[in-house]
Amino acid sequence: MSTFIGIAHVAIVVRDMAASVDWYRRALGFEPAGEVMAGPVEAAHPRQIMRHADSGLVLAVHEPLRRSGDMFDPSRTGLDHFSLTVSDRAALDGWARRLDDLGVPRSPVRDAGYAEFISVADPDGIAWELWATKPGR
Repeated sequence: MSTFIGIAHVAIVVRDMAASVDWYRRALGFEPAGEVMAGPVEAAHPRQIMRHADSGLVLAVHEPLRRSGDMFDPSRTGLDHFSLTVSDRAALDGWARRLDDLGVPRSPVRDAGYAEFISVADPDGIAWELWATKPGR
């Protein structure tokens, strides 16, 4: 069996694609990669592919036609959060300033002992962390 060589993309389901695409563009620096697509016939819902230029991470924002409309809940079985690595504490502080300048609510910088991070939630409550591993860890 071969090993994984990376993440192809992360796909999320949202309540309002326009609001979410705008949030991911402004708050985390993702840019739309082309037009909104219908996706595979069996999916039967639109999606917007977004790409983060610096990291190459691809985010697929899905808005199912028959979505539940409820907010994300990290206590349900399944996804808890996504965590993005930043280079160091200075980069983490830069992200904190960017989010503050945009008026995006965030946690204070938290210390996990081996890393420091901030948490932020998108318009649907999907949790993201910006994570800086401490030197030597």
